[in-house]
Amino acid sequence: MTGQLTSSTPKTTHCAIEEALTVLGDRWTLLVVRDILRGVNRFDLLQESLGISRNILTQRLSNLEETGILTKSPVKPNAKRMLYNPTPKCMALIPVLITLIDWSSNWSNAKETQWSRVVDSKTKKPVTVAIVNQDQDPIPLGQLSIEF
Repeated sequence: MTGQLTSSTPKTTHCAIEEALTVLGDRWTLLVVRDILRGVNRFDLLQESLGISRNILTQRLSNLEETGILTKSPVKPNAKRMLYNPTPKCMALIPVLITLIDWSSNWSNAKETQWSRVVDSKTKKPVTVAIVNQDQDPIPLGQLSIEF
């Protein structure tokens, strides 16, 4: 069938999507990442932006730090308040977030909603994620397969 990923997956094969969801699949986690990438990097500002409880935010930040997605550093030397900073592992999630934005914008039933979008800061043109091979040649969706 066109547009479906094909594979012959044995039941014992490790799934990268399943692994990613163990890190990112909790409620709030990707929203915390989104806000960190937007520059919202203090606990109180994250809590205010997300409307999330303190204990849940503490847990999510701790998990993101443990998995190497965020680092924390004191606001100033010897301070108790921390700044949460994206790592290269966090920055690598930007294409994932862009793809989720595109998917939601294109497939939501709430068409009248003003959706967020990612734009080139110089040209203000929308940014999208493309599927290409290692030579940067575009790959049609019907040509994709998953190999284990």
